[in-house]
Amino acid sequence: MPKIPFFIAAIAIVLVSCQQKPSNSSTGNRPSATVNKAISYLRSELNLAVDLEIVAESQKTNTANINDLCQAMPPTEEGLEIALVAAGQRYILQANSDASKIELCRSEDAQPQTTTKYIGAGYLLRYPSEWQVTDFGLEPTGASTVIFSPTRINIATEQSLEQFLQELQQSQQVYTLIAKRAVTTQADNGDRISGEVSNNLITTPLDVQSKGFTSGTKRKFTTNIKNKSGEENLANVEELTFTTEQFIYTIRHYQPSPQQDIATAEAFKQLVDSFTLIP
Repeated sequence: MPKIPFFIAAIAIVLVSCQQKPSNSSTGNRPSATVNKAISYLRSELNLAVDLEIVAESQKTNTANINDLCQAMPPTEEGLEIALVAAGQRYILQANSDASKIELCRSEDAQPQTTTKYIGAGYLLRYPSEWQVTDFGLEPTGASTVIFSPTRINIATEQSLEQFLQELQQSQQVYTLIAKRAVTTQADNGDRISGEVSNNLITTPLDVQSKGFTSGTKRKFTTNIKNKSGEENLANVEELTFTTEQFIYTIRHYQPSPQQDIATAEAFKQLVDSFTLIP
C-alpha cells in the first residue's frame, strides 16, 4: 500500500513538468510585437509590395536618442537595433525601447560577396572570386593583357601570351581576356592566336560615351580550334572593343562549345557591366 501513493505522485510530477514546458511550434518562430512594428514601418517607408517577404535577421538592445535615432546626436536612453532583410538587402533600423518610434538608418547588400575587384592598367572591374587571374604585365607602350578563367592553369615563366592562349583553347577552357593597346598600334593581333578565322560574324556598334569612351563595338562570331588530339572544335567568341583618344580596350570572351554556358555567360556580362575607366 505505501508504494501506490508514491507511484501516483511521481506520475503527477511528470505531468505537471510536461504541462509547464512551452511549445516551440506555437511561439518559437513568431515575430515579436517590436519586430512586427519594424516590418510594418519598413514596408510603409519604402513602399514595398505587401507580398514581399521581409525577414527579421536580428534584434539587440542599443543606446538611442529619441530625437535622432540614427545617432547623429549623443544617445540618452536605451533603445533597439533591428536588422531586416528583404529582396537581398539588409536594412538596419533604430528604435526606442517600445518601438513606438523607428528610423531606417542604413542599408547594405545582404548577398554573400561572390566577386572580387580587379584594378588594371587604367580600369577596374569585378570578376568571380573563384576565377584565376593571369596578368602578363605592363609594356613600355602602356599595353597590357590580363586573362580571367574559371579553371586554374599553371603558366610557365617562359611561356608567351600566344602559347598560353593556345593552351587554353586546345584544352577547351573558358576564358575572358582584357587587352589594352595604344591607338597608334597597328597590329591588332596581340590578344588572338595566329590563324584564327572569324565565321558568322555579327558586328554591332555600342553607345558607350556615357562611360568615357569615344566609340565601342561588339563582335560575335564562331571559330574552329584544334584540340590537343588534332580534332577541330567549334567555339563561340564575343568581343567588345572600347576606344578612347589614347587607348583601345578589348574584352574578349571565349566559350569552347556550341552550347552557351549560362553561368559563365552571366559572369562575363557582370564583368563587362562593371568595367570602368579610372579617371
